[in-house]
Parts: sequence; C-alpha cells; structure tokens
Amino acid sequence: MRLEGIGVCQGVAIGTAFLVDDPFGRIVRVFLPAEQIDVEVTRFREALHLAQQQVLEATERFRAALGSERAYILETHLLMLRDSTFTRQIEDFIRENHANAEWAIRDVTGHMLDIYRQINDDYLRERGSDIADVSHRLIKILSGTKTRDLNEMAENAIIIADDLLPSVAADLDPKRVLGFVTNAGGWASHTSIIARSQSLPAVVGVRDLTKRVRSGETIIIDGTTGTVILRPSPETYRFYSEQRERQLQQLVHDMEERELPAITLDGREVTLRANIELIEEIEGFNRYNAAGVGLYRSEFLYSQAVNGLPSEEEQYEAYKFLAEMSGSDGAVVRTFDLGGDKLHLDGFKPERNPALGLRAIRLSLNVQHVFRTQIRAILRAASHGTLKILLPFVSNLDEVREAKNIIAEVEKELRSQRIKHEEDVEIGVMVEVPAAVILAEPLAREADFFSLGTNDLTQSLLAVDRGNENVNSLFDPMHPAVLRAIRFVADAAHRMQIPINVCGEMASNPAEVIILLGLDLLDLSMTPSAIPAIKRLIRSIRLEDARTLADQAINLTTPAEVHRYVNSRFADLGAQFLASAHFTKLAG
Repeated sequence: MRLEGIGVCQGVAIGTAFLVDDPFGRIVRVFLPAEQIDVEVTRFREALHLAQQQVLEATERFRAALGSERAYILETHLLMLRDSTFTRQIEDFIRENHANAEWAIRDVTGHMLDIYRQINDDYLRERGSDIADVSHRLIKILSGTKTRDLNEMAENAIIIADDLLPSVAADLDPKRVLGFVTNAGGWASHTSIIARSQSLPAVVGVRDLTKRVRSGETIIIDGTTGTVILRPSPETYRFYSEQRERQLQQLVHDMEERELPAITLDGREVTLRANIELIEEIEGFNRYNAAGVGLYRSEFLYSQAVNGLPSEEEQYEAYKFLAEMSGSDGAVVRTFDLGGDKLHLDGFKPERNPALGLRAIRLSLNVQHVFRTQIRAILRAASHGTLKILLPFVSNLDEVREAKNIIAEVEKELRSQRIKHEEDVEIGVMVEVPAAVILAEPLAREADFFSLGTNDLTQSLLAVDRGNENVNSLFDPMHPAVLRAIRFVADAAHRMQIPINVCGEMASNPAEVIILLGLDLLDLSMTPSAIPAIKRLIRSIRLEDARTLADQAINLTTPAEVHRYVNSRFADLGAQFLASAHFTKLAG
C-alpha cells in the first residue's frame, strides 16, 4: 500500500513500524465541591513546578545532543509553563467551573489550539504543537500515567503516530529510530525541524495513517517525496534498499565535493546560496558551503518571540548572528512577510482573502513602528557583516520609494543617537506578483537588486492555490507563461545592470535549473541540502546548451510540451548528473 504525505526530512528509511498510542488518553470531568477548590489549585501548581523541572532537564539533554541552537524549541515550552497569563487561565477555570485540573487544562488549551488551527501561515499554525505538548505533559503528571519510552523498542524502528510531540521527537535515539510518520503536522512544525536537525527521514500529514498500520509490519518512508509504503513487495523493498545505499554513498561524495566550484563545462560560474527560515539552520549553510544566505525569512522570528512581536534587541541579536556566520558573501534579510491578523492590530478585521490582503510591504508601510524597529535592528546588525534588505510583495514603485525614505530616516535617527550601524545597505525588490513583472524595468531603476520568488509568482500568474488539492496539479513553474515572465524580469535586470537571484523552488529542481541557466540566471538560492545535487548538474553541462534549450522551451505553448521537450533533452545535457542517486528524486 502506497500513501502520500509531506516529506519534511529527505532520505529513505526502511524498518519496522512501531505504532504509538494517543498521548492524551481519556480525560474525565470531575465536579469539585467548594472546599476542594484550593486543594485542586495547589495540585495544579505542584504539577506545573514538576513540569518545569522536566523541561529544564530535557532542554539540557537536547542541548548536549544537538547544540544550543536547537534548544529554543524546548525553551518555548518552559516560557509557556512560566507564563502567568496561561497558568491564571487554568486556575480561573478550576475556580469558576469547580473542575479538576486535567479537565481545565484540556479546555483552556483546546480553545487555544482552535485559534491556532485558523491561522493561514503554515509556520505559525504549527506552533499549536507546542501548546499540545505542554498540555500533554501537565495532564500526564496530574494523572500519574507513565510515558512510554520510545527508545526501549527494537532497533530499526519507524515510529507511527497520530502526532509526535516535539519533546518526544527531541528524545528519540537515532541509533534505534530510523524515522517517523504522522497523521498530523507540517513542514514548519517543531517536530519537523527536530527531524531535520537529526537528519531523521520523516513524512507528516498522511491521512488515516494510524488506521492502516500495525506494529511489527515492514514499512518504507521516503522523506524527499513524502511517500510511505506499507508491506512492500520484494521488488519494491529491493529498489528502496538500493536507493538507500546510494544515498549513503552520496552523502560521502557530497562532503568530498564540498569545495569544488559550481562552474559549467564551458567555464561559467554559478553562485549557489542558501535559503533559511530559522537562524539555527545556518549550520546547513556551512555544511554545504553555500555562497552566503540568499533569503532569510525574518517573519519566523515572530513565532519565537516571547511577547508577540520580537523586540529590536531580539531581532538585532538574530541578524547579528546571521551577519557574522554568513561570511563575506553576506545574507539577504526579507522584511516581515506577515498579514495583519498575525499582529493582532486594533480595529483589524479578518480578511476573506488574506493572501491578497494587508500583508508584507503593505503591512510594513501601514504599521510603520513595526517596520522601523526591524530596519533599526538590521542596520545595527549590518555593522557586523554584510546584510541586504529585501522588500516582499511589491506591486508598485511608490511602495519601494516610501520604504527607502523610511530606511533613510532610520539611518538618520541612528546617526543622531550615535548608535553603531551600517549605512547605504543595499535594498532589493522581491518580484513575485504580475504587476512587478510588468514594471520590472522601472523597479530595477529603484532597486539595488532583484530576488525572483518563483513560488508565489507561479501561483499568482496561473491563479492556482498550490495548497488546494483540487487544483494544485495545475501549479507548474514550467508553464510557458511563467517562463516568459521570468525571461522578461531577467532581461530587465540585465539591461539595468542590477544583480538578480532566484530564490524559489525552481532553483532546486534540476530540470528547471537548466532553463534558469539558459535564461542567464546564474545566482540561485535554495534549501542547503539541495546544493550538492545542483552543483553536480552545473558541473556536467554547458551554458550554451542550456541557452539553446531555454530558447526552445520558452516558445512552446503548453506545459505538457515544455515537459516533454525538457525531458527529451535532459539526458543529453546532464549525462554525468543522471548517474547521481538524486536524479529520480529531484528531477523526476
């Protein structure tokens, strides 16, 4: 049986299914007489204290195993347990409803989880798993139930669960656990981040998974494609075993090739940068020898802030670390790409279509104190290295000009306050909406550089919500309209002599990379782990051949024609690359 989900950590794992029971169990409501209320509140506070001690111990274990950069995941749980607003809500529920502590915790956290489920942003929505984790820990302590030690299982286990809490994932022993699969979860959940930290193949969001798997069965997971195979045939087992062996060999080759330049056979150098979402992911940038950070999605700082928006100091420390670690190639910081619903603005009304609403640069210019705080932090941090500012979701020149005026005013403030900072930081425009494509040349006169966001650009050009399973098959970056839009933007950047970088998923797909190279887009930014495969592709082709392919593909009229043509030419252009174990995963 083959199931599909979301691959959150690449790699193949083959092992024995280990089905984990629902961690929350069954909770019973108890009505307490008035004289027992204070006793119950005391009981809750004692559980709270013990939970804090457990999290502190778990954080130390996590820090020792994976480093301090990842410890913030469990530190978030500690902050929640120490949050007086959170604990007061539970105590008030106990007093007002004469309820037992377990029921009060479930009710309060249940309402919080309902709110998180309605958030559009994937990363912020996934923060609900931390609330669930804290709730589970408290209820477990109060009920006296013993946690099942997942590391006592036999070796070569693959964990199957409805959901896997971050604290549980953090304690997994990679020597025994080869990977995990869950019904729930997404790419941005803390559990998924932990999986990537430990290079543990994982697939999440597999519908009805726990109803179809039994403990002890053989299971195969492919964390790159999001595929889960139950009870594989001998042929399938052999195929994935060979693929797993090739992957292990490829990891060795990746490290051996780490220092090799990304130069085509006809001598053209291509710059390969890293996209990162979390400051902690900078280690991947170093591991794969990326030429700096091509895109840092700063809005992820929002999810880690203690009190709503991150303060200037919190942002400054993050950007400073980014500047110091990204070396001479530097890093591009995209300003907050958030919607008004995330900032809990006074008077803000929920939007029917927030993707096209008050978000990104529009929100920054409407809520200028948030934008100014972020710019202050970036300019201060830029004195420790090379940072650039990227403005997202730009649709007209006035937005760019107003943003540049605000940045100039912030520079003036920092000068007058004698605060160390960097001036004349480069300001770029993210081209990701059709209006920006059409206005590419005027925008290029205002911008220091372009960053081509092919994910949102494809979505908006084709009017396809790639998260909608009814139409996501229509989402295709090799649609002729998308390719022509990309060429239009690239030509404008080249005419105006400003740098242009591609930071969407096209930059990590080999077949699409050949077209990008053929359009003279030689600065690509991608998930760090994709860099070795793309480097091998570049080293195996001629740029002139890529140009010929792109010229032909861009004049075709349907996506199917483009795919057929590119696939027919791929074998000729990348013979060396096709020998790589990555081809079937990345190019297919």
